[in-house]
Amino acid sequence: MFDLSWAELIFVAVLALIIVGPKDMPKLFKIFGQATGKLRRLYRDFQGGVHQLENEIDIASNNVKDPEPWKALMPEHIRNLPDDFMPGSMTAEQHQSRQRMREEFLKTQEEKATNSDSTQKP
Repeated sequence: MFDLSWAELIFVAVLALIIVGPKDMPKLFKIFGQATGKLRRLYRDFQGGVHQLENEIDIASNNVKDPEPWKALMPEHIRNLPDDFMPGSMTAEQHQSRQRMREEFLKTQEEKATNSDSTQKP
């Protein structure tokens, strides 16, 4: 990064030891470490902001490859809801049937997991 050789680094360390003194070196290292951490966090936040801005520009200009990438993170029974679904718009019967379907789905997933575990054991 700074293109310093080992000899130059040792010279800087000895110079710092002479100027600061051995008594205050731990304080200097602590301050340097805190400043480095703060700079890294600042850089990471800046990078995240730029990335978010790029995503918003892509969405605004309709250049999005996957228009709804968040759907991949959702559970299966929620991921496949109709496009016109509005939260709170279901009747009690629809909600109960959806809840039963969810429970059946989870039960089959558990059975698949137990069956695959039992078949893998010798």
